[in-house]
Amino acid sequence: MATLLKRLVFGTLLAGILLILCWLDYRAVNMPGVFLFPVLVGFVLLGGNEIIFLCRENRVFPFPGVVHLGNLLTVGTAWGMGLFWIHWETTHPDRLARAWDLAAVSSLATLVAVAATVFLAFVVEMQRYRSPGGATVNIAGAVFAVCYIGVLAGFLVQLRVAFGLEALVSLLMIVKLGDTGAYAVGRLFGTHRLAPRLSPGKTLEGAVGAILFGVLGAFISFHWLLPQLGLKAGIPHWFPMLAYGVILAVVGMIGDLAESLIKRDAGQKDSSRLVPGLGGALDLIDSALMAAPVAYLFWLLGWLN
Repeated sequence: MATLLKRLVFGTLLAGILLILCWLDYRAVNMPGVFLFPVLVGFVLLGGNEIIFLCRENRVFPFPGVVHLGNLLTVGTAWGMGLFWIHWETTHPDRLARAWDLAAVSSLATLVAVAATVFLAFVVEMQRYRSPGGATVNIAGAVFAVCYIGVLAGFLVQLRVAFGLEALVSLLMIVKLGDTGAYAVGRLFGTHRLAPRLSPGKTLEGAVGAILFGVLGAFISFHWLLPQLGLKAGIPHWFPMLAYGVILAVVGMIGDLAESLIKRDAGQKDSSRLVPGLGGALDLIDSALMAAPVAYLFWLLGWLN
């Protein structure tokens, strides 16, 4: 009960702060992300520290500077290219056509950022090299950390810049309500283990709860929350909205299990103790990171427009 109370208190507090930041960011019409991007950068840096810690527990020692610089490059180029495209791209008046152009440019910028990370990781390991063993896995650890955090977080940035706050808010609502549904239903009714070796507390009943709450999150987002925030998002047809809720909830659960795999492999229960009852930065954003590319495809293909 103590853990549940902490989750409710701190989860509600974080949700309230996020809603205020979203409202402020919505009013910054000429610079989307100006209030939310610094928050993401903070999570990226904290998440980078947590990945470095988990790698070290597995005797992998990526150089911290490479990890942090690579993560900042990937999310920074995503935001920077997005702002540049908004102010300079005038070829297509259609929003979806502009989003496709931005997707191409941002993808190229992300590839350059990852290539720079690989280059830096090799250069640093050349300087650190003293004896055989370790250099290759250290490079792999640094590139993995940037792909897992920076590249996936870049999709969160692109959702905000290319498709507006409604895309980002709906994603977060679905995955976070999915997390809540999985925890609540699993605690109340869970008896069949979902992945006992990775996360003993997760159950099949909790997975069903995550999907149901994810669909509820999609409905609440488009029918109530987005209009309350003053966003002019249209209400999608029932089938794509249902698919959006179900698929993001499922992918969010996979993202949660993916981080559990990393933690269990390192022999740790939480990535850190940043937020009481909720864990570390990665514990807060793991489901959103994995679901962001899927949500981006929904909006890019025009299924929710």
